[in-house]
Amino acid sequence: MSVKINTLSEAEIRSIGDAFADFEYAENEWGMGYLGKDRQAVSDYICAYVRMAIKERVLYATSEKHEAYIVFKRTGHNMSLSSATGLLGTAVGCADFRHIGTAAKGFAHSEKGYGDILSKLRIPYIYVGMVAVTKEYQGQGYMRKLMDIVFEEGRRHSLPVVLDTDAELKKAKYEHLGMKCVSAKHLTDGVELYGMVYEPEGIPKEWRSDIVLKDYQILKGGNASIWDKFAPVYSSFVTGTPGNKRAYNAIYSRIRKVVSDKDVLEIATGPGVIAKQVAAEAKSMIATDFSEKMLAVARRGEIPSNLQFEQADACRLPYDDDSFDVVVIANALHIIPEPEKALTEIRRVLREDGTLIAPNFIHDNKNRISGVFSKALSAAGVVFEAKWDADGYVAFLERNGFKVKRSKQLNSTIPMMYAECVKR
Repeated sequence: MSVKINTLSEAEIRSIGDAFADFEYAENEWGMGYLGKDRQAVSDYICAYVRMAIKERVLYATSEKHEAYIVFKRTGHNMSLSSATGLLGTAVGCADFRHIGTAAKGFAHSEKGYGDILSKLRIPYIYVGMVAVTKEYQGQGYMRKLMDIVFEEGRRHSLPVVLDTDAELKKAKYEHLGMKCVSAKHLTDGVELYGMVYEPEGIPKEWRSDIVLKDYQILKGGNASIWDKFAPVYSSFVTGTPGNKRAYNAIYSRIRKVVSDKDVLEIATGPGVIAKQVAAEAKSMIATDFSEKMLAVARRGEIPSNLQFEQADACRLPYDDDSFDVVVIANALHIIPEPEKALTEIRRVLREDGTLIAPNFIHDNKNRISGVFSKALSAAGVVFEAKWDADGYVAFLERNGFKVKRSKQLNSTIPMMYAECVKR
């Protein structure tokens, strides 16, 4: 049970501030109190934080008796300007400016906190800003009761729960209660900030810390290929113009009908533009790409539960024969050095009565805008291995073991041919 706090007396607010200020750190450990002038400054800052939390309606207690308090909010709940300004003013008044420069340098040179990483990857979460047990109730199990409140919120919404703590003893307590430490920021000697997370069973596997941290490192890393370089902006390119957006919306609508209750493979998914739009209609869907950075971008944000992303080479697919009812490959055959090999692999993994969906950009000498886009991509390093016109693209598919049953030219910024095929 939890009680949302709408008001507290100044004595109750001060009891929270004092509980924080009187925490006993280990020897040679200062915690975030390092930034405050003294014990009173730490208490004053926490009191200001509690007032802000009441105003923002994010403060909860274990019961009407107010034994212990917790502040938490979901991403997307932004602090009002007046609250932020008031809290900042208090922080400045409480700060020990002899230490601010050292701590700021530590922040600048340390890794991002785990909440910051989740935000960068557009993964929603619940952030715990404060956990406090008043002095007379300490040692009686109220910390567990507080964390049960927010853990239940995480389970109910299928979201990870994140908090930062500044002491080894606190870190150990949170670990005992079911959290794990996934990041650490070293600000200066004796001042560490540990990133803790609780991951309910119901969250998508792509939101689990092992994958999140791996994807973050991939996105931070260098670009091994031109597609790694384009990964962060590719989604904006393919759907960023009105023409492309209309074309892709038409593709989504058609593909959803074809993949309904089917086992689906997508090749060259890039940042998952199509996969995320259609997977919910499928029985299951695997979306692959050669670029790890593209996949790291694809795993950002919300993902249908039946969709998984895997690395694979279009010309050497790691799947058994006759594994899929539908294979999708969009705007990729023209940039694969040996597209015939890709089609041979698609035929192998596609079931006998299966469907290949292969929309692809086509070359149109009469379309000046298309020509400008094509030249810009070439200048950026994208190599077009093939330049088909509409008839040439259909003929290419027909020569390589497929019968085109449905085709339509879509007037996107770069013209596109939608092709739906079966095995010959």
